[in-house]
Amino acid sequence: MRDYIKLIRKKLGIISFRNRLLGGGGLFLVLGLVLGFLVANPRITAWVNGDGFRDMLDRETSKGLKLQGQYQGISRVGWLSLHADSFEGTNGSKTIVALHADNISGTFIPLSVLLRRWEVDKIHIESGSVTLQKTEATPGSGGTSPMPWWGLFWPYRVHLADVKVDDAKILWQLHDKESGIYDTFLEITPNGRDFEYDAHGGVFSTPISPKLEVRHAHVLIRKPRLYCTELLLGDDAAHPDHRLRIEGEAGLQTDRSIKLKIDFDALNVPPWLPEKVRAHVLGQASGHFDYASTGTGLETATGQGTISISQGILHALAPVHQYVTLTGSPDPGDLVLKICQADVRWKEGAMTAENIQVESEGVFRLEGTVTLAKDQTLSGNLELGLTDSYIKWLPTAKTAIFTRVDGVYHFATIHLSGTSQKPEQDLSGRIAKEVEKSPLLTLKLFFNQAADWFSFD
Repeated sequence: MRDYIKLIRKKLGIISFRNRLLGGGGLFLVLGLVLGFLVANPRITAWVNGDGFRDMLDRETSKGLKLQGQYQGISRVGWLSLHADSFEGTNGSKTIVALHADNISGTFIPLSVLLRRWEVDKIHIESGSVTLQKTEATPGSGGTSPMPWWGLFWPYRVHLADVKVDDAKILWQLHDKESGIYDTFLEITPNGRDFEYDAHGGVFSTPISPKLEVRHAHVLIRKPRLYCTELLLGDDAAHPDHRLRIEGEAGLQTDRSIKLKIDFDALNVPPWLPEKVRAHVLGQASGHFDYASTGTGLETATGQGTISISQGILHALAPVHQYVTLTGSPDPGDLVLKICQADVRWKEGAMTAENIQVESEGVFRLEGTVTLAKDQTLSGNLELGLTDSYIKWLPTAKTAIFTRVDGVYHFATIHLSGTSQKPEQDLSGRIAKEVEKSPLLTLKLFFNQAADWFSFD
């Protein structure tokens, strides 16, 4: 028994010695790695801060973004962080024409090299702007450059884990004028091998729309298509229910089709109108519009929807003032719109508003269809109804022009022509012919107009 105990103690002593040996060896290995890193650390810093590393980043970034890019002021911060004063990209050959970013920082993840990728996480950009352009589908290159032998082991792509831009500008050209989203907070995160873009705040501005606040924008680019799950805009921060919401998708390669759903609720009407009439119109527009096209041009697009205006008021319109002054009709004051709505269709560059219904109770009612063709020519028929108070100045009005009666309104048909810049209608000519039949009425209208000329109000 004693011999057995001695044998066990001997074995335990050997094991203890081996553990001490292994523990010491492991410690020496760790110390060796630390010392090796400390020795190499200045060289790593010098390389990161040097021209070679910057040239490599310039080349790889330019290749990935399809532009000519250059970093300024690259430096290593701490163990794994990088900082660049700025990046400037120009002469883009694809979607991105130009790119600028200031005060860039990020963290390098070394373990990602095992996944054969350079991974940079927590990228922060103080401010930046990107200018986009419309691109056409291009066929593949048909071949790739040969890979060196070490390419089997070397990281072959860059992985950006998370990018935040405090002040981003996303710009493009529309009608030969700068448009875009300005001063927004933008976050870019990977989705598999693709990216999601999420923006909050800022201003949306184009030549065909007023300036709108960006409440939220979420886009996923998953080639060959772009998916917009929400672009939410508003025109009044105090009323979140006043909004314009767009969702849809667009092809980025051979398939260039676009599908959009547009909903708007209680948007203020005046900012969407020509400046010379904004002060004369009040109201809030709501509706829905579906849009689809086989290409990026409006000539391939089709769409349909509805629009209605609530709380509509027409104020101090010059044609109304002229009509009242000339005919001696009662002044209706502000024209409160009881109803104002229409169905809208878009096809091959032409826009049609049909089932138009506009009424200021006790004054007028308007119904009909108007078409604006691709070449900006106008066509269509409108039914204008006026009450007795506004046509009794013309004795033959009810028998020659306003011949159809519906309720309190006497209707006349108006035929439209001309262009959007110079619209024409035939109602004025027919009224003038009736006036010419009565010399006394002509004289009365002349003095009514002359009185307005000499008015100092």
